[in-house]
Amino acid sequence: MKTKHKRTQEEILYDILLIILNKSGRIKRTQLMTKANLSYKLMKNYLEDLVKKEYVDFVKRNEQKYLIITDKGRDFLDNLIKVKCFKETMGLE
Repeated sequence: MKTKHKRTQEEILYDILLIILNKSGRIKRTQLMTKANLSYKLMKNYLEDLVKKEYVDFVKRNEQKYLIITDKGRDFLDNLIKVKCFKETMGLE
């Protein structure tokens, strides 16, 4: 039986940004929380940090509040993907 491991901060950031990107670059907070398998409190903490670093932002469309990935966030995600590939290639994961 395979045991579940606790995700690292890097893995959670990767998941959040990739989920937003895969949803055409925008998503509602509750959808993100469900897809990323995060509690409200944990998601709120990560989003505050991501907004502060300008990797994501909030926009309002048709009276709905969406979370979008910024260009800076896409660049950061690209770097996370490179690090993940490097770790896998070197057998570090």
